[in-house]
Amino acid sequence: MQPKMLVTEAADILGVTVQAIHKQLKTKKLPYSKLQNRVYFGYETAVQLFSDFKNSCKIFVFVLVKGGVGKSTLCREVAIRSTLMGKRVLILELDHQGNLTKSFGVNAKEYPVLIDLLEDDSIPISDSIVNVIPGLDIIPSRYDNSVLDNFIMLKSMPLQKVIKNRIEPIRKNYDLILIDCPPSLGQAVTSAVLCADEVILPTTPCDFSDSGIDTTVKEVRRMLNDFDASQVPMKIILNEYDNRERDSRETYADLIKHEKYGDMMFKFYIRECKEIEKYRRRKLSIFDSTSSTAGREDIDTLTRELLGMNEVATKGYASNRENHLSEVV
Repeated sequence: MQPKMLVTEAADILGVTVQAIHKQLKTKKLPYSKLQNRVYFGYETAVQLFSDFKNSCKIFVFVLVKGGVGKSTLCREVAIRSTLMGKRVLILELDHQGNLTKSFGVNAKEYPVLIDLLEDDSIPISDSIVNVIPGLDIIPSRYDNSVLDNFIMLKSMPLQKVIKNRIEPIRKNYDLILIDCPPSLGQAVTSAVLCADEVILPTTPCDFSDSGIDTTVKEVRRMLNDFDASQVPMKIILNEYDNRERDSRETYADLIKHEKYGDMMFKFYIRECKEIEKYRRRKLSIFDSTSSTAGREDIDTLTRELLGMNEVATKGYASNRENHLSEVV
């Protein structure tokens, strides 16, 4: 896996010209490559180009009580795209099926997973962390995590601390932590929600009427109220949108106008893109290609939104950055 950020994309994010990015690459002697007239770079160069845009680490939790809506896929692609914006990212997979773990080619049997960390406090969390590509680590999952909820309940473990206490010692090492949850709302998911900065709820057009959004939203709010926790923002993202299908158009329109969910909606959607699944089966990312696809564009939009990168070119950064890049040449 070798994810790529195009120079044209970097220029758009930073609000500067392509020429300014080229000058920066050459002046600082940053590594880059070229394929069919498209210049691109990877994580190490992204760290340098996006160095001015550092924020405190945020934790995003991907959750919905219904399976098959793309939680793991979106989590995975957002994580990879974030590294191409210079972010150091950690994924914590809670789903015992371990599909996200497997998609990175990680053999979870070789590492402690969350249930192991809970059963044995002497195991440092660093033993669980696996680097999968430059800038991206994962705490993997396997079927042993299927007993997480029972273990947490039987041991009467404080849900506010189960995950938070294990993440806090390493949080300073990351710019972004993504937690991929199973399609349930048990003890482990509650613990994840209680340490989240934002909860992301994916749904699909064909599943919305029975998507579990209503149940998930109610349960997340109840969790927070039960533990006197601050209300965590929840955002709904419509996945697998197909403009040719009536269900997609109507579902998106209904959600945007929805009395309860309209304000929770991202003002964009993730279009259906077969390439994402094709690359995942090959243990690659859609960002391994330099081709322009709906999936690449939409994941980029979602990632920018989560990282606050959409604000870069609208807060006066662009002109300042352009001047800075010109001065160093």
